[in-house]
Amino acid sequence: MKVTSILSLAVALFVVSAQAAPSSSSTTSVHKATTTTKAKAITTTKAKTTTTKAKATTTKAKATTTKAKATTTKAKATTTKAKTTTTKAKVTTTKAKATTTTAKAKTTTTTTTTAAAKPTTPAPKPKDPCSTLAKEGDAATGFLSYNAVRDCYNAQSYKADIAAKTLTSVENLLGNVYVFLDQAKEASKAPFKTPQVDLMDGLKKIKATKYKSDYDFNMALTYLTFSANDGHLAYRNDCYSVATFTQPISLYAPVTKGVQSVQVFYADTTNKNVPKNLVDCVVTTIDGKPALQAIQEFTDRTSAISKDPGVRLNDALASTAWYNDWQVSPGGFSRRWEVPAKASMDYTFQCGTAAPQKVTIPWIVTPSSHFEAGTFKDTKTYWETQCLAPLSPYDNGRPDDHSSNDLRQRINVAPATTLYRERGHIQFGSGNRNGRDGAEGPKVITQATEVATTTSTAFYTLNKNKNVCVAVIATEEVGYFEFDPSDYTQFIDGLQKLKKSGCKKLILDMTNNGGGSVDFAYFVNAVFFPKDKAYFVQDLRSSTLAQEAAKLAIKQATARSTFDARGYASTVTGKAFKDASMFTKGINQKRGGSTQTYTQKSFFEHAWPFLPLASKDLLPWKASDMAIVTNGFCGSACTMIATRFNIAHKVKTYAIGGIHKTPLSYFSFPGGFVMDNYSIVRDLRLVGYKGGKTTPISLPLKAATNVAVGEIYATENSTVPLEYDTKYFAASVHLDQDSVSARHPDQTWVKIAADFK
Repeated sequence: MKVTSILSLAVALFVVSAQAAPSSSSTTSVHKATTTTKAKAITTTKAKTTTTKAKATTTKAKATTTKAKATTTKAKATTTKAKTTTTKAKVTTTKAKATTTTAKAKTTTTTTTTAAAKPTTPAPKPKDPCSTLAKEGDAATGFLSYNAVRDCYNAQSYKADIAAKTLTSVENLLGNVYVFLDQAKEASKAPFKTPQVDLMDGLKKIKATKYKSDYDFNMALTYLTFSANDGHLAYRNDCYSVATFTQPISLYAPVTKGVQSVQVFYADTTNKNVPKNLVDCVVTTIDGKPALQAIQEFTDRTSAISKDPGVRLNDALASTAWYNDWQVSPGGFSRRWEVPAKASMDYTFQCGTAAPQKVTIPWIVTPSSHFEAGTFKDTKTYWETQCLAPLSPYDNGRPDDHSSNDLRQRINVAPATTLYRERGHIQFGSGNRNGRDGAEGPKVITQATEVATTTSTAFYTLNKNKNVCVAVIATEEVGYFEFDPSDYTQFIDGLQKLKKSGCKKLILDMTNNGGGSVDFAYFVNAVFFPKDKAYFVQDLRSSTLAQEAAKLAIKQATARSTFDARGYASTVTGKAFKDASMFTKGINQKRGGSTQTYTQKSFFEHAWPFLPLASKDLLPWKASDMAIVTNGFCGSACTMIATRFNIAHKVKTYAIGGIHKTPLSYFSFPGGFVMDNYSIVRDLRLVGYKGGKTTPISLPLKAATNVAVGEIYATENSTVPLEYDTKYFAASVHLDQDSVSARHPDQTWVKIAADFK
């Protein structure tokens, strides 16, 4: 599957318009006493009387301090005003042929006004918030309002039946397939500390809660999955991802003279709310909190990219990396999909020695790729079109991404990678250079020369140090070689061009690499270290469901499912399993205080027609001639390259950014491979598994639950999966970010080049 380029979101001026709810007014009641008599002439009369006799009807009125209850009487004419104290009178309908009644009665105090009743105007019906959102989305402006998005989300009522089906789907998937379910109950150790997470207990608490809205329910479920800090694990609902919230400034946290502070990386000064000359000003507070604290608290709750808080901090901030071209991510703090707590953010800026500036900057709200314009008109139709899943029990609106039944070539992107890419990148206007004034657009690389590029990698030689070259590996999402070998062969060609340049040292830059194909990761390992094992040892959960599905899968003509042991090779024999024993004869392991069954150890088979390289094409770089640099966001398949180079071959690792004077991990979410709910349900269907109450089922909403299915180990003798084996996390060297290296990664290459012996 070819990697497509990221769609960028334009950062533009937006003023949030707050919608005031219609106010209700109350009226003061006036007690009215109206007596209508049938007579030829009636005028307003003032009366002092005790008893009035008429020809037709005798009306007795006791007049002390009383209220008047008036009934309508048939009469030919007019309005009677009566001055009386508070008079309680039972008035019967009188039919009088003709008289003018004048009565005088003594009263202590006196007055009630009688007037004809006027019809009450009903209060205006509140405007449907999703109707407002629909109109904004259909308009040509390209902007939404904060209130419309927030109110439309909150207008979706909590539906107990939908919530129950959703929880059943998530619970059955986690309970049967998620490989770190029990391990997550153990807290990881400092400095990469992550809290204990009992996901099943968390689901029970969500189930016992009645939420104010469906949005609140879904966000509780999302944050529960995020709390494990596993970039492979997430529940997200497309229904509440239709908008992107952007701040027209992006932040970073460089270290200057030994002090780390939050500073402005980029400022869109075309926005009238953004002061001029903000770039590199220090941000001292955000919404009343110290800036670094505010960012760390936010990213610890929403990033889930790593067990390392320093990597989560990097994920929240602006970063420069290559992905088909050099781009700057605005960071998760400045561009997000969750509805922010309020319509704007309050900053305090300190620019040099000038007085501090307190500035309020509204969020810019734009439709995301999930916004289906023209499909809804109100709250009801929003739910039907944006939220409810299609009728197909297996589809959930997602294309069939299994172009082949071979597990090696399935690519399900990790949720952490999806979130990163959804942010897009900063669009620098003409006249800006990475947020600074200049005559040109952004020029990122100034210390190196590009030699070649492929789908996955860009190749450079340093200008001043010809002895050092660089391979920037941005992704492992490549086309499978059996269909199209070009991504594999072009990678080799790029390395050969570096070799011909005469460089003796090689830097592998894998910053912001979210992973991809396990097969390609194995391939990279084999290219550089052809005499060693390219794979990682892995295992899966061997739940009752997995064992039963494995027995059915082995009866199929070909391996078609995650639960088919023929898709894996045994670490004992080195060959593919021929029966279901990988699952049915599993291994008991103690995890999270309980003993659970896992499959026998395995790996994916691999063989490439273009390897081994001919002797004349062998690469010249030994492990001691290489270095790896990342910002900690090197996940999944990227981890399989970085950790194999470091753990097995002792290649030196560098990690940049993070928290000052704190070790920083050079990799993240190293689970073996990730699958979503749809893929698991599909696989079970393919093998004919019927199951029971605990079988994973499709979600009732346009949503996805992603889980790590396999776990890898640092070595074949390891007993703790790498995701929790924190002794391997820290990079050999932690580099602080500065204002130059943040914008120009080649400055970091120059520093590393100077480290080579």
